[in-house]
Amino acid sequence: LLLIQDTGAHGHAMGFNYNGRLRPQELLLREGGQVELIRRAETLQDHFATLAFQPDVYRPA
Repeated sequence: LLLIQDTGAHGHAMGFNYNGRLRPQELLLREGGQVELIRRAETLQDHFATLAFQPDVYRPA
């Protein structure tokens, strides 16, 4: 478990998938010690979900 109290630009909202690095899950530590999953880890399907192209359109020479 890694706790980063103040992330600044390194939080999820300002995150970027540089070099294909997927964002990790995020956990919330509540008073009393309970841990809650608040964001699941990204998958490769998430990473490529917005791409829309026909695979046979581009053919290298």
